[in-house]
Amino acid sequence: MNAELKAKVDTTIKRLQSFAPKEGKYYLAFSGGKDSVTIKALADMAGVPYEAHYHVTSVDPPELVAFIRDYHPDVSRDIPRYKDGKPITMWNLIPKKRMMPTQLARYCCEYLKEDAGDGFKTITGVRWAESVNRKRNQGLVTIHKKFMNDEVKDNANFQQTPRGGYILTNDNEDARMVLESCYKRSKIVVNPIIDWTDRDVWDFIHEFKVPYCKLYDEGETRLGCIGCPMATVNNRLRKFRRWPKYERAYKRAMQKLIEIYHSPDFKGTARWDSVEDLWNWWLRLEVAEGQIGFDEIEVEDED
Repeated sequence: MNAELKAKVDTTIKRLQSFAPKEGKYYLAFSGGKDSVTIKALADMAGVPYEAHYHVTSVDPPELVAFIRDYHPDVSRDIPRYKDGKPITMWNLIPKKRMMPTQLARYCCEYLKEDAGDGFKTITGVRWAESVNRKRNQGLVTIHKKFMNDEVKDNANFQQTPRGGYILTNDNEDARMVLESCYKRSKIVVNPIIDWTDRDVWDFIHEFKVPYCKLYDEGETRLGCIGCPMATVNNRLRKFRRWPKYERAYKRAMQKLIEIYHSPDFKGTARWDSVEDLWNWWLRLEVAEGQIGFDEIEVEDED
């Protein structure tokens, strides 16, 4: 192992050990991607107690789902559910929200992914190298704004993010004491590989022979949800060509939307005449002449 990688591994292990809960276990958010298998292996090396959880999104690549099943049987498969206990899937969520998920209204993440780990110290594989937004909004430790308290707000070790939360950008002893004292009132997210690069991750995986999903060897660089509106048009089209059943599933959900939009009791203003019209609009994420954008839509969720 080269010296640079060894230093990062040693630092990350110390971080995991330093922020480990004194009672109970970490909640390890596991997606099956390269960052997730890295943090899970590092947590094992650090000897910290954790429970790994995978949120079943209904739109992950089937090869990724199979990889998690075959190589990580200890990971809990958590199915998001509505208040009545019915499983939440992308296909029933779209008609419930009465709109397609877009870059401006990415409600799918909130329902399918983001409610995990409340009340626990959560480990994620978030890294600055992945996006500018993560650089602005995530630190070594991130505390969500709705759980904020004065101990953190008044501490010089924390910086406020543009979204109103606070991030810890170092791991000194004073900061750790603040985290421990506010733990029971806060959702604390620990991002132990926040400063790792893609190369660091792959060097670690190869050095320690960590199994990873075969899709990376087939050209995929990120294993996010199929059809994600944050992906490029070409990326989305390529994935729909590879996994056509997801295109069919999206179009079935769109057909339900068209029926809602043309029903007598619909109170909104959006209208598409066909699934293909809506499909083409959604893929391009642009407004054709005479159509209305989703940021202008006035609709109500179903109860």
